[in-house]
Amino acid sequence: MTKGLVYYSDCRGDSRILTTVRRQLARVAGGFPLVAVTLQPVSSPEGWMNLVLPLDRGRLTMFTQILKGLEALETDVAFLVEHDVLYPEEHFLFDPPRPDTYYYNQHTWRVDAKTGHALFYRCNQTSGLCADRRLLLQHYTARVERTQREGYDHRTGYEPGSHRPPRGIDDVPVDTWWSSRPLVDIRHGCNLTANRWHPSQFRDKNSCLDWTESDHVPGWWGRTEGRFDAWLAGIGGNDDGG
Repeated sequence: MTKGLVYYSDCRGDSRILTTVRRQLARVAGGFPLVAVTLQPVSSPEGWMNLVLPLDRGRLTMFTQILKGLEALETDVAFLVEHDVLYPEEHFLFDPPRPDTYYYNQHTWRVDAKTGHALFYRCNQTSGLCADRRLLLQHYTARVERTQREGYDHRTGYEPGSHRPPRGIDDVPVDTWWSSRPLVDIRHGCNLTANRWHPSQFRDKNSCLDWTESDHVPGWWGRTEGRFDAWLAGIGGNDDGG
């Protein structure tokens, strides 16, 4: 089973965050093929491909970026990686057991770049998705075609497998797993998805199970609350990213 990464970025946001994420990615996944699909050229380690699309930021653009990355990648399995999420090495050690299932790593903490406040709730996010590359290619081909034809419908969601047809794109099953160290989703004001910092912001309370707030992210370097900039600099300076 060969593994590869599709990195997608609109190149918006604090450059310190985006640069630190890429450095961390190079540390923990530098041995895997990676296709970076961006709206501006980005610096990347030798061996990583950078495709630049002359498109405007948006949902259809993001789906198109993922599709182009999957088309360019030549591995059995693809991990989708986002430009503002810090990934631990453990995330890429996962081997999807089945080629007909979407797999989500649910161990993701969110950190507010302004305050350093940390938050966890259990959910499936595209940034934690991996699956058979051909399965993802089929999904994003259909998703791009549908979005081009009908426009984006929020009821369809972002995550493959989150809804069944006709609301969703396909009826592929979903499974979840849990890495020993979490992913860190940095919320910095330029995220494409909305920030939610209180359970009252969720219509469906099943979407924010195990709600936990903290002043740090378990398994990562130091306290984040009130010192996000120093924490980020520490991540960038640590050899293991932790």
